[in-house]
Amino acid sequence: MAKSEAFARIKAQVLRIVATIPESKITTYQSIGEHLAVMPRHVAYILSQLDDNTKMEVPWYRVVSADGSLGVPKRDPSGDSQAQLLQREGVAVVGHAVEPSLAAFFLPCGELSHGIPRQERPPADAHQLRGRTTRARRRRGT
Repeated sequence: MAKSEAFARIKAQVLRIVATIPESKITTYQSIGEHLAVMPRHVAYILSQLDDNTKMEVPWYRVVSADGSLGVPKRDPSGDSQAQLLQREGVAVVGHAVEPSLAAFFLPCGELSHGIPRQERPPADAHQLRGRTTRARRRRGT
């Protein structure tokens, strides 16, 4: 199934951002999502779908959940887990989370040197919203 131009643009931006995370540092899906004005789960989806070649080029394992958890166990092409890759760089991981503090290793997306300006979602057109509300009321009979 072909992805949209918007998806391709967002994927390219996510990969560009992730490529700039320095060794021994991490950022979060949420931080990247806020910077790109997309849902954190979209960032997670993009990174979960990387092929082996891209996994070798981009440090995908340096992105974690906002609470420091690693989520579903992921491995690089050589079989090393996300936890092993992070620990090798000096990031403390206990179980399936960065411990004792995410803050010790965290870099916000905006502080990375990726050169992508912070994105803003366009405001919803009030007229369009009003039309949707009217249509919904008609369907409900109110």
